[in-house]
Amino acid sequence: MTRRNISTVAESIAGAIPVGAPAENVEEKSSSSSKRLPEGCRVIPLGIDGKTRFYLDANRQLIALKVDEHTRLGIAGLFGDYTWQLFEYWPRLGRDGDVTGWRPEAGSEALMAACARKGPWQPFETERGLGAWRGDEGELVLHCGDVILSFPRGPKAYSRRVEGSPGVIGRYVYPAAPGMPRPSPEIAKPGEHGPAGELLSLLRSWNWRRGEIDAVLLLGWVGAAIIGGALGWRPLIWITGSRGTGKSTLHELVRHLLGSVVQVSDPSAAGIWQKLRHSTLPVAVDELEAEEDNRKGNAIVKLARQAASGGLVLRGGADHQASEFKARSAFLFSSILMPSLQPQDRSRLAVLELGELPPGARSPALEPKRWSAAGVALRRRLVDGWGRFDETLAYYRAELALAGHNARGADQFGTLLACADVLLFDAMPEADSADGWISQLGAASLAENEEEAQDEDRCLRHLMTSPIDPYRSGTRQTLDHFVAIAAGETQGEPLEANRLLGTYGLKVLFDGTPRLPKWLAVANSHRGLADLFAGTHWAEKPGASSVWRQALRRLPGAMPSGTAVRFGTTGDKATGKATLIPMALVLGGADADEPGRPWTPPLPHMDEP
Repeated sequence: MTRRNISTVAESIAGAIPVGAPAENVEEKSSSSSKRLPEGCRVIPLGIDGKTRFYLDANRQLIALKVDEHTRLGIAGLFGDYTWQLFEYWPRLGRDGDVTGWRPEAGSEALMAACARKGPWQPFETERGLGAWRGDEGELVLHCGDVILSFPRGPKAYSRRVEGSPGVIGRYVYPAAPGMPRPSPEIAKPGEHGPAGELLSLLRSWNWRRGEIDAVLLLGWVGAAIIGGALGWRPLIWITGSRGTGKSTLHELVRHLLGSVVQVSDPSAAGIWQKLRHSTLPVAVDELEAEEDNRKGNAIVKLARQAASGGLVLRGGADHQASEFKARSAFLFSSILMPSLQPQDRSRLAVLELGELPPGARSPALEPKRWSAAGVALRRRLVDGWGRFDETLAYYRAELALAGHNARGADQFGTLLACADVLLFDAMPEADSADGWISQLGAASLAENEEEAQDEDRCLRHLMTSPIDPYRSGTRQTLDHFVAIAAGETQGEPLEANRLLGTYGLKVLFDGTPRLPKWLAVANSHRGLADLFAGTHWAEKPGASSVWRQALRRLPGAMPSGTAVRFGTTGDKATGKATLIPMALVLGGADADEPGRPWTPPLPHMDEP
């Protein structure tokens, strides 16, 4: 190495930025003044994510530009009506010193450098779109498009509000959007003469199967839809009824009340979440009917299920980059017939069923101006009652738990009742008035809980009620019929029935003296069982363990066989590991709540009657 090279290396080391140097020193070394955005620049850099740079443009909308999109037009688009700043910040001068244009290369360098100084940034959990949000101190924040309103908890929340323009507020970014309704500046009355009471009176005019309580639940959903993003749980409503029961009129009423709502028919889940993005606007889906292929509808219901608890939604893009957001919207569905839903979806719903209108009756004619004004007044009711909302919700959740609801049911119906309570009343609920609502929502009597059986119970029920025609006689019987014969509980040939069950991967096993049917052995893997579970989520995939084994093992008293079970006839070598289910469960007798004990396989001549 020459003396000159050694000198050059020494100078480079001396000028290097030491690890842990103060940020201001780093900026001095990394950016010249020409690469810094001038004070008063209308465009606000937010940060970087890989090859993407994020900005709030001159109109305070969130813009994502890739590195190669920082062109003349891309940068001019950021500045909008403030393009004069481009000529002032990065002028192109003629020979006589006059400004003849602006230099996109200088502008792009300054903008990207400003984003780099901000560091990594993503919209997820930082961008807050249209709708309601809960502030860091528990305050109610309403993003109304052209203004951000923050209402503190406690009395006189409206008069103590803080107003701000869209942009960066604290650690959040509130991009500008088209304006949406704000809370009324006038105090809204409580009770039957207030906006909520008048709305409840209108909702009573529909023929609800459960009477007034369904009208109260729909009133509560309207409140939850307005402040959905600030809630811990966003309740889902499904209105169902035959033609002419007033479902479309209800959707029209919801549109007038809410003003800003994603209201669609024949949508897709991807279309809804792309429309929502990072907003918390409510979603109303009309005519989501039961169809032969329900995959499209199931995807929408799955999105609504994620929105109920604020679930993370991940979607891949054409550029192999994943986009993510949290769904925080209250969903309203309506249809003539509800599609077949998984229990985890149905348990998140309040199903409001409509009956036929009385002869000669018609759906009410709605006055858009009146109900739009009512929606503004309802917003004011929610603002004024926000200080007691959490306590009110806790009260209803506790009462619903006493009425037999599980945690999910208490969240669902408790949120609806709490929102209706805040809309209707000024004070905390009293036992006399609240008991009337709670008594109509007993968990045991609700249609929403009819399919609340555990997954393992439904798996066993599916298996036992599967129809088979083993003798190809044209007469089909369910499997539980042959299990009962094999167990000696029904007239027939037990040995023949047990041999027949073996062709489906099942076998009744006996224990004790006198010998009694003790277990139903269900093969962990079997072609016959695979056919019976085909098309269900318990199905067996080639090369993988069966899902039915996982489900059935959760039944009380169920246990692994430990050793192989012979499912064929005597002398047949068709054996395999199995799950043993107490016969008390299979035959529908007493609960098998006794603890399982180690099982010793009976001798070959003793495992059949």
